[in-house]
Amino acid sequence: MTKEELKALGLTDDQVSKILDDQGKNFVTKTQFNTKNEELKHAKAESGEITKQLEELKKANEGNKDLAAEIEKMKADAETRKKEYAASINQMKVDNAVAMALTAAKAKNGKAARALLDLSNAKLGEDGKVVGLDEQIKKLQESDAYLFDAAPAPSGVKPGESKDKEGPGEGGNSVASIFSNALG
Repeated sequence: MTKEELKALGLTDDQVSKILDDQGKNFVTKTQFNTKNEELKHAKAESGEITKQLEELKKANEGNKDLAAEIEKMKADAETRKKEYAASINQMKVDNAVAMALTAAKAKNGKAARALLDLSNAKLGEDGKVVGLDEQIKKLQESDAYLFDAAPAPSGVKPGESKDKEGPGEGGNSVASIFSNALG
């Protein structure tokens, strides 16, 4: 669930942040699920493609020269698909890392905040985070603070404190001084 959906259920900001923190630890995010799902789809497609190519190879196995050329073509095609798949998975990992970083930074709208980030040369570091992303998010928080939730400064009356600088018994607002001022 998104932050807005949780707030709509009547939860406080503290409860919402605890739920979102727990969500990253105990649940699989949609982007992680989609990554695994894409990996499975690709594996199934690759398996089907290889099976189809082997059947075609059996039918075309009339001459050794033709067979050798067909095998080389299949190897080149498989290598191309492998590179495309690796690039696709890497992009999904980068997208997931950016989404997680924006969520941690309390972005109100991840898509809007992401649009203002420079991800043209985004690469994952060994820690699984996008290199240089934290600095970009900090700059974005300074330049476009409206995109992020800021913790409200506590305000209001603090228990045990008085508006007057004078304490009780010193002409402040103790019960006795209030009555004596009222009477006269």
